Amino acid sequence: MTIPPIPAQSPGSSGEAPAEPAEAAPELRALLVRLRDGAGDAPGPDGAAHLLELVAREMTALLGRYDRETLVAWRELGFARREAGDPAAAVHLLGQVVADMAQALGPADRDTLYAHLEFAAAMGDAGDPGGAAQRLRDLVPSLTAEVGPQGDLALTAQVQLAVNLGRIGDLMGAVGQLLQLLPAIEQGLGEQSRALADARTGLGRLVVPWRRVAGGGGLPPVMAVAMVHRLIVWDFGSDAEADAYLTELERATGRKGLAGRLAAVPDGMTAAQATAMVLG
Repeated sequence: MTIPPIPAQSPGSSGEAPAEPAEAAPELRALLVRLRDGAGDAPGPDGAAHLLELVAREMTALLGRYDRETLVAWRELGFARREAGDPAAAVHLLGQVVADMAQALGPADRDTLYAHLEFAAAMGDAGDPGGAAQRLRDLVPSLTAEVGPQGDLALTAQVQLAVNLGRIGDLMGAVGQLLQLLPAIEQGLGEQSRALADARTGLGRLVVPWRRVAGGGGLPPVMAVAMVHRLIVWDFGSDAEADAYLTELERATGRKGLAGRLAAVPDGMTAAQATAMVLG
């Protein structure tokens, strides 16, 4: 699916962009922001993307293309497209958003840096992990300076860097970085953070090849949690892939019949609690 471009001419093109609309009433601005921020409650990423596109277009018409809230709406739409499984469309849109934010807000603005992070993450998902890793290496120092080493965006960028290092074949480097990041994320951001979920999923994807390189042996607890997390969130392309992964977990832990235990994990249980229940 192709995402329509952000209305108005893109930065750097010939000609001048249309004049921005008159200042919107505060009540209208507040309503549009609430609609944008409530998109996460939509039924699934496709529903969120649909709502965000509608809101972003309304914001563009009523608040202006270069209004901060409008730009954030387009950035959130890019993230939603990536979450919906269309990273190529996310790359296309976020490239425009990064350019517009740099022009309107400045290259060092926090929202611009956040857009760079989403752009790099989408690049990796779209099949350019080398380009993503290079962008993230360049971005981490700026994000760290802006939000601090324990800030959400800085840690998320480091997680995405590790994920893309794994994609380009630096298995040991990726695993080592994720193992270092996980305790900091758990302590600093908490169980519900996106960075923690991404780190566990990324590590979960690397456990099986890492064990092959390492020659097997016992499964460290942090890797067991990552594997159970990946099974719970169903980070697989098919049932057959998930079944093979579950078999690897059973082989690594020496436990059998884990499918039934996984199915019994209640909603709202943390990954560590679920791991204790499944493997206990």
